[in-house]
Amino acid sequence: MPDYTGFQYEDAVKDATRKKFRMSISDSLHILGKPGGQILKQNPPPHSLVKQKRMIYVTITKRSPDKILSGRLPEMYGKNYLRKKRELDEHFQIRSKVIEKRYDPAEEGQILEVRYQGKTIMDNKGRNNEIQIEKGDELEFIISEKSGGLIEIPNLVCRTYDEAQFLLENLGLMVGDVKTEGTVSELSSAYIIAQDPVANGGTIKMESAIQLTVSQEKPGKCE
Repeated sequence: MPDYTGFQYEDAVKDATRKKFRMSISDSLHILGKPGGQILKQNPPPHSLVKQKRMIYVTITKRSPDKILSGRLPEMYGKNYLRKKRELDEHFQIRSKVIEKRYDPAEEGQILEVRYQGKTIMDNKGRNNEIQIEKGDELEFIISEKSGGLIEIPNLVCRTYDEAQFLLENLGLMVGDVKTEGTVSELSSAYIIAQDPVANGGTIKMESAIQLTVSQEKPGKCE
C-alpha cells in the first residue's frame, strides 16, 4: 500500500487509479496552516499488504474553515482578557487582538467589547449570538485600563494647599506649577486663589496636572 499522507487528494486518486486501487474520503478536518484537500491519514495504513482494487479511505483537510456561531462562545464581557484569549485559542481555534484600551474604574485588563469584522458580538448592552465566526480568524477586543479617563475639573479655589493636593491625588490628578501671591511662609496651609485650567464644567484627562496660585491669606470671597 502506497503512503498517500501529505498528498493532495486529486493527485493521490490519480496515482491510486494507476496502481489499481480505489479511494474515498471518509472524513475531513480543518487544520490551521494546512491547505485544503491534503491527506492526513489513510486506511489501510501505508506499506501494508493489500489486494488490488482495495478501497482506500482517507481523511483530508477541509478547503474552507469550520464556522462557529457566536452564541457558542463563552461570556466575555467583564472578564479577564488574557484568560479568555487562551480559552478562545485552545478550545475554538480563534485568535484575539486588542484594538483599543479604554478608561474604566474596574480592574485593568477586563473586556469591555468584542467585535468580529466590524460587528459587535458583546458589550455592556448585551450580546449577539447569531454571528458566524471562521475558525482561525481573529476577534477584536476593547479592554479596560485605569489611566487616560476624563473627569470633571475640580474647583480648588478657597481650599488649602494640603486639601487641594489630597483631592487631586484621589481623583488621579497632580499638582502642577505653584505660583505664589505675596509672601507664603507655610505652603501646606496656604489658600488656593486661582487654578489653571479653571473649574467651569469642563473635563480633564486623568494623570494631568493643574497649575495653582496660592496666598497665605484667605481670600475674602471664600466662606
